[in-house]
Amino acid sequence: MTPISDQTRLIHILDRIDRIQYAESILTETDQEEEAREESQVVFGAILYDLVVIGEAVKSLSIELKERYSLIPWVEISDMRNILAHEYFRVEAVVVRATIDEPLAQLKNICEEALKKAK
Repeated sequence: MTPISDQTRLIHILDRIDRIQYAESILTETDQEEEAREESQVVFGAILYDLVVIGEAVKSLSIELKERYSLIPWVEISDMRNILAHEYFRVEAVVVRATIDEPLAQLKNICEEALKKAK
């Protein structure tokens, strides 16, 4: 199997960030009627999965790229992936919602910058 490049993984991360931002907009629009709560749970589950994918992609980025962009908390991103995948019972919606705001925007900016420099 051919190894996946940093560039491809960065594209995967950016794609998942876009999906999370779209899903978050759905959560924001949804009111709290019973049907809406069920829909919110489905959307929230999709966000969790996208965070797992981001964490998995981050784990596989090269050490060189992580060192070049050392302001990003790469280890914490991987750790969150592990919690979401293996310790799902510890997942708190408040923590996840805090993660998908500013921290995800910072990760998106760095991934876009890294992709531009790679071209």
